[in-house]
Amino acid sequence: MAVRAFGTRKRQVRGRWLLAGALMATTALVMVPKAEAQDRIDYFPHTPGLVDGYRIWAMSGNGAYVAGAALNPGPGIFRAARWDASGNVLDLGSDIGASSYVTGLSFDGGVAVGHSFFNLAPGAFRWTESGGLEYIGSLGGSRSWAYDVSSDGNVIAGLARRSDFRDRGYVWIKDATTGVVSNPQMHELPTVSGTISSIGIGGISGDARYVTAYEVDGLSVWRAYRYDVSDIENGAVTHIDIGSLGGGTINPEDISDDGKVIVGYADQALADGGHSRAFRWVEGSTGGYGGGALHDLGTLGGDSSWASAVSGDGAVVVGSAETASAEYIAYRWAEDTEMISVADWLRAAGVAVDVTLAEASATNQDGSVVAGSMWNADGERVPYIARVAARQGPGPNPAPGSGLMDVAEYNATLYGAAGIANAGEFLTWLPMNGAHHRPLMLTPSLSGDMCAWATGDFAHHGQSGANLALAEAGACVDLAGGSVRLGGAVGTTASWQALSLGGAANMVGQYVLGEMDWQPDGTPLLLSVTGMLGGWQAKIDRAYSNGAATAVSSGQTNATGGVVRVRADWLEAAKVGNTSINPWASVAFGALHVDGYSESGGPFPARFAAQNLGHTDIRVGVTAVTEFSSQTKLSTTLELAHRTGTAASAVGQVDGLFAFSLGGGTYGQTWGRLGLELDHKINDAVALSGSVHLATNGRDPSVALSAGIKGAF
Repeated sequence: MAVRAFGTRKRQVRGRWLLAGALMATTALVMVPKAEAQDRIDYFPHTPGLVDGYRIWAMSGNGAYVAGAALNPGPGIFRAARWDASGNVLDLGSDIGASSYVTGLSFDGGVAVGHSFFNLAPGAFRWTESGGLEYIGSLGGSRSWAYDVSSDGNVIAGLARRSDFRDRGYVWIKDATTGVVSNPQMHELPTVSGTISSIGIGGISGDARYVTAYEVDGLSVWRAYRYDVSDIENGAVTHIDIGSLGGGTINPEDISDDGKVIVGYADQALADGGHSRAFRWVEGSTGGYGGGALHDLGTLGGDSSWASAVSGDGAVVVGSAETASAEYIAYRWAEDTEMISVADWLRAAGVAVDVTLAEASATNQDGSVVAGSMWNADGERVPYIARVAARQGPGPNPAPGSGLMDVAEYNATLYGAAGIANAGEFLTWLPMNGAHHRPLMLTPSLSGDMCAWATGDFAHHGQSGANLALAEAGACVDLAGGSVRLGGAVGTTASWQALSLGGAANMVGQYVLGEMDWQPDGTPLLLSVTGMLGGWQAKIDRAYSNGAATAVSSGQTNATGGVVRVRADWLEAAKVGNTSINPWASVAFGALHVDGYSESGGPFPARFAAQNLGHTDIRVGVTAVTEFSSQTKLSTTLELAHRTGTAASAVGQVDGLFAFSLGGGTYGQTWGRLGLELDHKINDAVALSGSVHLATNGRDPSVALSAGIKGAF
């Protein structure tokens, strides 16, 4: 059974916005792991914020995949496609030159169904990860369409053409042998009237017991049914006419998990106004239209309403309805509240709402989550998720656990919180390319064979907005007649970064560092090995919109990182006046681990998985050292850096809603850096140093300042 976001969903004749379709147009793909009754999702017209090249019709029950079609701009055709949680697309194939579409996914996303148009004749297919795409045939004619699939991927519902050129509903069952003669796995769905001119298949329940559909006879009279197809292999199919509201049109849109509740929309009798009204059919109930089981759910003061989805338990209905001012807005219907706007439902839970919620197109098992589209402050129609928690707890945010999420904005904050891994990377490399941007032997030469130093750094990373600071103390000793220098240091580093909407991410921790320099006798080479290991504690306050207010979800985690660098300097390779030219090269390897963590507070806290990042850093440079006097010298460094490694990611779960996987993969980045450093010896035992480094867009801070003092004894 392929499942749409948050609940069951039927065919949309009037055209609705699908949450999953809108998400594909944002920078991140968000999907819902909750499995509901079925997922038939049809074409949705373009609206600002969506990408014309995508059409999304289905979502797997576990939330790992969405599927539909991707436009190939070359030949101008659509290709059946499946996207994973990171937005990676897989072309499922089909005939060359034919547009193809996925309309249903199994619970785990391993089976996809749909149809391909080859020579203008649609052919239904079933695709599996192991076997690829397989056409499932027809009822003896030349055309077939697949609309939905059961949870296990073994039963398909759709339309197919018979040899007499009539289109009929079918149920295809894997490995069945009792279907039509030309196709033993495909069973024709018997029609109720023998004068059927058209039939519309809505979908199939997850356990493959029920199929929902409407039939239109030769007199253009619409009838909606629930078919029990559990014994269709033996030729037994029963049906229930779910009735009408007195008008000529009825369209079932959704069915509850147990098949006892069906929702949709139907025309009233002309005497009652003839308007389209949302309905809820409840098996065995009375008191509906004409005393039957079909109940008119009313409106929000206008004439019309439409039902889009029902909760898995059948108790909650969502859709859109007309107000007295002829505005169409999202509603939520339940027995205790009847029809109220989704905005008022949220306000009753303490959530401030200052935007127009245009429609509700999906809901979850118990109706506590509603999804749809809204008009944001920029006049764009964007996806939202609304939730009212059953239990209200204390806290600074209105009704913690309840809220209104702007999905695109919220996704950006998820990835922003993942930037803690970037900050951890910057802190890992800060001592290496900050306080220790040059070997210890290239610091001011003082008398004595032992030394001690203290250094402070401040840096700003312009691209991310992160600020970094370092404080370090260390000591060294010269051995082997001064050809070897050993040094060690301890330090503390911190970063602080402003996130969107007033959020913040801060890290603080300590590190240890060791270095060995060696200048072989009689050579101009200086070889050095430097290593550091550090640990940091991070606190993240992630802010996001909660309707008209701002909510904050907070979390804490730990990070551990280290770097090993090997460097070679060619001392005084050339000399011009009182300036020596010293080329050098280095290669370094770094690693960072960030623990997973869970947020608390706010209506939409998330859980983030652990991250492991690895990096390789290669640099070549040249340092020109100009001696102004025996006490003062200026070093000017030009370097080119290239780093490859694992990119930061945000992988995890928004509790009760959806899984997310943003960023990640690998990167390679090259940038340049300019450094100026002034060294001044106060006397033979004490020296001061100050430096500034400027870098182009890359992994080094945009600007870094350093000041230090060194003593010898």
